[in-house]
Amino acid sequence: MPLLLMKKLYYLLFVLLIMISCTKDNAKSSDSFADGGKGGSLARFAIAGNYLYVVNQNALKVYDITDATAPVDKGVTQLPWGIETIFAYDQKLFVGSTNALFIFDITDPAKPKPESRVQHFRSCDPVVTQGTTAFVTLRGGNTCGGTLNALMVYDVKDVKNPVMKAQVELTGPYGLGVQDSALYVCDGAKGLGVFNIKDPYLPKVLEYINDGSIYYDVIPYNGILIAYVEGGVRFFDISKPQNPVALSALMN
Repeated sequence: MPLLLMKKLYYLLFVLLIMISCTKDNAKSSDSFADGGKGGSLARFAIAGNYLYVVNQNALKVYDITDATAPVDKGVTQLPWGIETIFAYDQKLFVGSTNALFIFDITDPAKPKPESRVQHFRSCDPVVTQGTTAFVTLRGGNTCGGTLNALMVYDVKDVKNPVMKAQVELTGPYGLGVQDSALYVCDGAKGLGVFNIKDPYLPKVLEYINDGSIYYDVIPYNGILIAYVEGGVRFFDISKPQNPVALSALMN
């Protein structure tokens, strides 16, 4: 594995372990994750190239991690209140708030430039993107407001005018991740949903992995799915994306 890739993976795992230790005492309070509580969510961090992007309730922070052991602060962009999640893809940042999806251009990675904003029902909303499709989970019934629990699919070919193409009812979703023709949706106590998105506008459930863990977030990384669950982290082999195979777990 190339040295730079190893350094970024170690940095990502370091962030994971910090958040797990911070949330150990709060792991049984599921809303603390969805609402950006004490432990936050993995979806508050995104890596694109040599840059790390971090969001809090009302700001986007940028760090140069060319040297992952000594990140360099590159500045802050103020955002409306209620920011929940972030995802980087193809020189774009997709930032989810409690009532909107914001899209930023990162052609200049140190200076994210706002491009568009999509309003939706008030809820907590992790977002991931692949190609010209964005996948958003809405979670209601908590302090984010709203009652809708669903997977929303957007056509973002024209990033300034995203169009909703599909909506799938869910139980109580949190984070999600995408790898090729597979979408992984953390549906809380229901488990990890695996969807076939060969046709991205017609997501089809393939299976739910229910091993007793409550799934909060996932990151597909170099053929491995890193799953953030209550009390630890689980790892899956996704060399065949639609057929995750459990590898190991690090539990508190």
